[in-house]
Amino acid sequence: MGERISDLDRARAAKQAVEALLRDVSGVRGLGITKVGERYAVKVLLSAPPEASLPKTIDGVPLVVTVSGPIRKQSAGARRAK
Repeated sequence: MGERISDLDRARAAKQAVEALLRDVSGVRGLGITKVGERYAVKVLLSAPPEASLPKTIDGVPLVVTVSGPIRKQSAGARRAK
């Protein structure tokens, strides 16, 4: 009997595939893994909506796309004020 691949391991592998897929896409601001319900998903942060549609899943792992706008560095004082 083969070893079952965990949901997190599948998401990690899918993240690598998404990274390759988005290599030439401008406006990618972040790429990570997030939880959607009980499952893991790959999350992509974009500065603007993508010009071409992106797949809903990569190798069975959901792809969550968020348009965040520009990401700017906060000053040290702004971080402490929270």
